[in-house]
Amino acid sequence: MRKSLLVMKAEIKKQQQNDYHSYFVYFSLLVWPILGFLEIYYTYRPFEAQGRDLLAFLGTGFMAYTCFWSMVQNAWSMSNQERKNGTLEISFLTPANRLAMVYGKALGALLQEVWMFCCFCIFVLFYTKTLRWDNLALLPLFLMLLLVSSTIWGGMLNAIFLFSRDASIVMDLFDAPMTLFAGTRIPVSCFPKWAKVISLFFPLTYCLNIIRFILGLQKQENDVFFSFAGLMICLTAMLIITKYLLVKAEKHNRETGQLQFY
Repeated sequence: MRKSLLVMKAEIKKQQQNDYHSYFVYFSLLVWPILGFLEIYYTYRPFEAQGRDLLAFLGTGFMAYTCFWSMVQNAWSMSNQERKNGTLEISFLTPANRLAMVYGKALGALLQEVWMFCCFCIFVLFYTKTLRWDNLALLPLFLMLLLVSSTIWGGMLNAIFLFSRDASIVMDLFDAPMTLFAGTRIPVSCFPKWAKVISLFFPLTYCLNIIRFILGLQKQENDVFFSFAGLMICLTAMLIITKYLLVKAEKHNRETGQLQFY
């Protein structure tokens, strides 16, 4: 366990030194999500949606989505940078725990990419009185929920992206449908049945249902129990898929890698 934690710590530090070494990087990671948030908010304002309720709905949606979106971006950049820099070969040669490595990569990107925008969304939730001093103790609960779920999601994506240099199609498959169907901008209840079925494949859907229930943005208790069970099934399935893909990816690269690979 201690060795796995050291591997994760090393991956987090490597992420920080390689990708997040400039104040301009952090500035862009704050500005662009806020612009996207404001774009959607002012798109909906002309309609009958009420201001504070709409802000709270989008605040939770964008905060959760940004965590999962950063994992897609991280996996895509990792598939290119690790190969170009030659560190992918080292990753396969090292005796370090493979699962700890992919989760360390995911966690490193998550912690450094989204913390500023999460602070902005928390401010929005305070402004809308969705988050108050009397329910502030719930904040660590749903932040931990997002942290664990996003990391496991990111680990699976990192394992998928180990197979190919050009995995941009995988990025499109996991990003755009998640934005539309997971309930970040539009309530899942508004979708037709076929779209609701698609939403069940994304852990973000369950996370948002749980978070919005915790904060009182939706009232159906049956839905939250279903969401918690669905999230546990999703996370377990992703963990199993990640372990399987890591074994297959290493075997695949032993067979197809160039001479300098091993």
